[in-house]
Amino acid sequence: MDEHQIENLLDEFEDEIWGGNSDDDLDLDENKNDENECSDNTDTEQSSADDSDTELQNSCSDISYHESDDDLPLTLRNKYFIGKDGTKWARRPPNQRVRTSKVNIVVEKPGVIGDAKNANCIVDAWNLFFTNNIIENIVACTNIFIQVNIRSKFGRESDARFTTVQEMKALFGVLYIIGALKNGHRSTKDMWSSDGCNIDILKCAMSEKRFLFLLRCIRFDDIRGREERKKLDKMTHIRKVFDDFTMNCKKSYALSKYVTLDEKLQSFRGRCPFRQYMPNKPAKYGIKIFALCDSVNCYTSNLEVYVGTQPAGPYSVDNSAASITKHMVNIIYNSGRNVTMDNWFTSIPLADDLLKKKVTIIGTIRKNKREVPPSFASSKNRSVFSSYFGFSNNKTLVSYKANKNKIVILISTMHHDKQIAQVNKEKLKPEIIMDYNRTKSGVDTMDYMTENYTVARTSARWPLTIFYALMNIGGINSQIIYQANTKNKISRLQFLKTLGRELMEEHVQNRITIPAVRIEVKSSIRKYFNVQQLQESRVKASGRCSFCERSKDRKTTKVCTTCIRLICRDHLISVCPDCYASV
Repeated sequence: MDEHQIENLLDEFEDEIWGGNSDDDLDLDENKNDENECSDNTDTEQSSADDSDTELQNSCSDISYHESDDDLPLTLRNKYFIGKDGTKWARRPPNQRVRTSKVNIVVEKPGVIGDAKNANCIVDAWNLFFTNNIIENIVACTNIFIQVNIRSKFGRESDARFTTVQEMKALFGVLYIIGALKNGHRSTKDMWSSDGCNIDILKCAMSEKRFLFLLRCIRFDDIRGREERKKLDKMTHIRKVFDDFTMNCKKSYALSKYVTLDEKLQSFRGRCPFRQYMPNKPAKYGIKIFALCDSVNCYTSNLEVYVGTQPAGPYSVDNSAASITKHMVNIIYNSGRNVTMDNWFTSIPLADDLLKKKVTIIGTIRKNKREVPPSFASSKNRSVFSSYFGFSNNKTLVSYKANKNKIVILISTMHHDKQIAQVNKEKLKPEIIMDYNRTKSGVDTMDYMTENYTVARTSARWPLTIFYALMNIGGINSQIIYQANTKNKISRLQFLKTLGRELMEEHVQNRITIPAVRIEVKSSIRKYFNVQQLQESRVKASGRCSFCERSKDRKTTKVCTTCIRLICRDHLISVCPDCYASV
């Protein structure tokens, strides 16, 4: 027997099937899409196996070949799995001389970068993402809308007065506090009521009437040129604010080695030219937003709203999965990082293209892809928990039988071997799937965190809905920056309440000097914001007493220290310091 015959004989008996022989069904979540999910109840599952890279090998099982393999020589069939398009996947892994591939060496230290390192208080961390330029732009656009469309509908100009940067920040602070207390769907009448069941701190910033007025009028673009801009961009209503916010996210934090690419659905049921229906999402209807997040702490680094087909022009882009993926991950090109994604994004050509940019991927892949061998998609003649491996040009394809009728297929450019993890006494699972499960939930966790303390309120305006999403994400990102800089661990609830108070502080300090503000409101401001001494000024040195009849025309220079109203000696009440402090 010559060497060639011996090699063929060995190839025929090579053990390519990994896993146990148990036919027991696993507890699966039947509501999840089989092709999107990678594991049988492995979303939060942690392996108790020894993580040493030891290969576990079981007895051979016969492999059922698709009839398309029949025309191939026997030796070629034994060495390769063949895809429908002729792609060859070697059964044996390539020889690895080093443990970590050169393409997986991260050259940038993850963490806070640039000017963000100087943010040592909560509001400063938030200001990294919502800069003064963004807020000034929102204030300017809101005032334009008030001037053009609103003021003519009010009899008094004071009822439709312009807003300021300080008041806009106070509005955002009110929204964060309402979200932190999970009152997003509670009526404003109830929150501003005087029956003892209200949120007392809200009236320090503004009245209920003013709050509703600002939410009605807030705008993110100049309405005077909107119709022309809409001819080029469907999202022109909030394009500048969205792009500026996303840019600030990119330049404030360097992601870790593992990042996640996925989409989130911002709930919205109003009229919108790019509203999506996603039956697998809790909200069903809404605005789809692609997000690139850190798999470790869920920091959001890149965002893109899916707006469908844009008019011809600078905002017309390719909406294919590969194009969107490249646009989302281009900020980590040549960095050695790994991107985890689901089967909507994943394809073999995309894996090759990203590998050239020194970015690896782990992702589920659909069974109907032409590069996938038919035997990888079939569950016949395979034992539960068994795995097939195929290797081709720095790519590893694995087919895992999760239960009796479920096959999961993944592609990885980070793994180049047949490592198997022992999950429990019977269950075995490829290391590729274990790494996928550990890194796939970055966007889902961010989405859960934003919905848990959301600032969003019911609205029929989609630009405001997108801005609510930015506020939620900004709240998470700013907490990550703050904790990284100060090493001060703080709960999300406490962080959001403190952020809301700090955003309101400058405005309420100005508000307490306004004579028209009610006494009880000023008392609340002193109570919640620790205003010890009021720096107040009066326009006139003297004037008519506020309590005397007009016919008396009694002039005075004395004022009430609380409401700053003029008061004569007849209406003056003497109070000792102790009694005044208890008021």
